[in-house]
Amino acid sequence: MIVYSYIATLIVALAMSLILSPIAIKIGQCCGIVSKSKDIEIDRPPVSNLGGFAVLLSIAAGILAAYLIYRPAFSGYGRISLGIGIGTAIMVVMGYIDDRRDLRAGTKFIIQIVAALITAILGVRIATISNPFDSVFDLGALSIPATVLWIVGVTNAVNMVDGMDGLATGVLSIAGLTLSAICISLGLPFVSIIFLALFGATIGFLHFNYPPARIILGNVGAYSLGYIIATASIVQPVKVPTAVVMFVPMFALGLPILEMVITVSRRILKRKKIYQGDTEHLHHLLLALGFSPSVADWIFYCVSFLFATVAVALAVENRKLTIVFLACLLLIFSILTVKLALSQRRKEGS
Repeated sequence: MIVYSYIATLIVALAMSLILSPIAIKIGQCCGIVSKSKDIEIDRPPVSNLGGFAVLLSIAAGILAAYLIYRPAFSGYGRISLGIGIGTAIMVVMGYIDDRRDLRAGTKFIIQIVAALITAILGVRIATISNPFDSVFDLGALSIPATVLWIVGVTNAVNMVDGMDGLATGVLSIAGLTLSAICISLGLPFVSIIFLALFGATIGFLHFNYPPARIILGNVGAYSLGYIIATASIVQPVKVPTAVVMFVPMFALGLPILEMVITVSRRILKRKKIYQGDTEHLHHLLLALGFSPSVADWIFYCVSFLFATVAVALAVENRKLTIVFLACLLLIFSILTVKLALSQRRKEGS
C-alpha cells in the first residue's frame, strides 16, 4: 500500500498544480495581485504572484491522498505535523503581508525565528551533526538553536534564489526529487510523502513559471516552501551506518545554501547590512554576462543536479563518488568565480 500512496502523492500533487496554477494566474490578473515593478528582475511585464498558494494547496492535496491510502505512514507524527503546519501557516501570512506592504527585514527575521522555535518545541529538531568520516557530535543543549539557525537559514536561502523566473521552482523540484528518493530507499515514508508532494507540485508549477513566467511564487511561496523543505529534511535524520546527519540535506539544498553563503559574505566584506537587498546575486551576474534567463536557469539546474548526486552518494556511503562530485563542484565554482570576477573588472574598467 505504501507504494500506491507514493504514486498517488506524486500524481495528485502534479495534477492539482497543473489545475490550480492557471486559476491563480487568472485571479491575480483580475484582482491586480501581481509582481510589483521593483520585484521584476528580468524584462517582462508584471505577472500574478499567487503561485505560492497554488503550490501549497497542491502539496496539501498530495499529502492528503497519501493519508487516505496509507494512514500508518503518518502514525506517531501528530506533533511534528502540527509543528510544520503551524510554522508554514506563519510563513504564508508573513509572505502575503510582505507581498502587499514590504515588511522590514528585522520583522521578518523575528517572525521566522518564532515559527522555527514553535516547530522545534513540537519535535522537529537537529539532535546530532556528523560527517562522512564517521565522527558524530551530539548537540545537546545546542539542539534548538541549531534547529532555528537551519530553518531560518534555509528559508531565506530559498527566498534568495527566487529572483529569476523558474529558478527557485526548478531547484526545489530537484531537491524534492533527491530527498524523496533517498528517504524512500531508507524506508522513511512520512518525509518521503512530503518531498514527493513538493516535487510534484513544483514540477507542475514550473510549466507556468519557466521564462517568460506567467506566474511567480511570490514571497508566500518562497518563504513557505523554504520552510517546508527545511523542516521536513530534519524530521528524521538520514539513518545510514556513517550517520551522515545534516550533510545529505545540506548538499540536496546545495545551490540555495551556496547562494546564501556567498551573498552574506559579500555584504559583510562590503560592509553592507546582510539583509540589504542588491542585484549582485549569482543569477544577476549570469544575466550580466549575457546569458538568457532560460540558459541561466539550466546552468543552475545542472549545478543543483551535481549537488544532488553528492547527497545521494553520501546517503549510500559511496565515498569515492562523493569525492569525484565534490571535485567537480569545486571546479565549476572556481571557473564561475573567475569568470564573474573578470566580468566585474571589465565592467568597472569601462
